[in-house]
Amino acid sequence: MRQLTALIFAGAAIAMFVMSATAAQTPTVWSGVYSEAQAYRGEKVADTTCIGCHGPKLDGGDSGPKLVGDVFLAGWTSQSVGELFAWMQEAMPAEAPGTLSKDETAAVLAYILKLNKIPAGKVELSTDRAALDRILITETPAR
Repeated sequence: MRQLTALIFAGAAIAMFVMSATAAQTPTVWSGVYSEAQAYRGEKVADTTCIGCHGPKLDGGDSGPKLVGDVFLAGWTSQSVGELFAWMQEAMPAEAPGTLSKDETAAVLAYILKLNKIPAGKVELSTDRAALDRILITETPAR
């Protein structure tokens, strides 16, 4: 019986270690998931496609919410970048949903991250939903 109890505790400890190691490796938006060049391309798209509803610098317009600031980040916290990407692909722009290409959507998303003071990295934000689903949106960098 003691051996079985010890085995159960050892198994639980290993499972907790694996879960904490996996959580520590989960990339977040703070992991440098987009490039400056991609955000610049996104700014150009936003200036022609998003500005009408979301305003200049996407800080809120007459018919669209702010895409910058604590309220925006809090609304998406704990969701994946893939979820935001998919929502943008399906619902935006409001007057012509689904008309942005995947590259344009990723670029605008990179621009939104930049406007939210999330640092750029060396790689471009992917257009692959499975890859984007692995990136978590958080309000602050993980410690």
